Amino acid sequence: MIARNAIYRLGGISLLASLLAVPSVHAADADWLQKGSRKEVKVFTAADKKAKAEDEIDRRGKVTIRRLIPKCPSDWGNDPTALPFLLYQLSVRTDGEFPNYVDNAGLEITSEDIFKYPIIYFTSHFPFSFTDEEVLNLRKYLERGGTLWLDDCTGCGPFMDSVPQNVQRIVPGSEMKLMLRTTPEFFDLYNMVFPFDGVPIVGKEQFCRPLQAAYVRGRPAIIFCPNDYGCFWEISTPPTDLNPMGEGAHGYLDEGGFKCRDIVYQFTINWLFYTLTH
Repeated sequence: MIARNAIYRLGGISLLASLLAVPSVHAADADWLQKGSRKEVKVFTAADKKAKAEDEIDRRGKVTIRRLIPKCPSDWGNDPTALPFLLYQLSVRTDGEFPNYVDNAGLEITSEDIFKYPIIYFTSHFPFSFTDEEVLNLRKYLERGGTLWLDDCTGCGPFMDSVPQNVQRIVPGSEMKLMLRTTPEFFDLYNMVFPFDGVPIVGKEQFCRPLQAAYVRGRPAIIFCPNDYGCFWEISTPPTDLNPMGEGAHGYLDEGGFKCRDIVYQFTINWLFYTLTH
């Protein structure tokens, strides 16, 4: 069921060395060469991916996640390739059985558009505080069945410190539960597609902590990831057959982190299935 090869195949570009040996160049040829030297070469980036027209009209039946833009100062758009390539890996690893909709632009938290998406995502390196208007809209969103993923982009520090009070404002009186395999309601999370005995071990100890969940009407609706999974999803080069995950944008391959990134993709795909079915 799980595909092992990426679907991207990069075409090779060859240069004719003999051109350099031509003793004289006609004016037309010289003009062509000059224009070519000035032409901007398009560089692949997940941010360039355009949604198909039919996807813009109908998002139903597609797995999708949208970023959030808070009113407070924030680098909410960091790791720009993270979400597109998480959804790409979902498609590759399930043989395309789960079509996805990619739109990497951020949504204002107070926007009605957040209700179009089952999962919304917020990450940053810095502390944050939602406005009263944002809190009310998020509360309404969660009560209607949506899920909010909070991803600490450092694995420690100010973002993490901001989570408890903001969660309490959105869901007063809620308790953040550790999402452990030994907890009955989270057992499926560790067995949906890829089996895990516990929280994946992904390098440094600070990136190996359990996710936490706050409940809304008996459902884990706010997920806090202290492990900076967005940085593991992110890539710096497109996937190829030889490197189906692409190179990590933070040099994880140089640190022997290829296996770590694969485990994070696996665990997150489990979480996606869990969230969409619970």
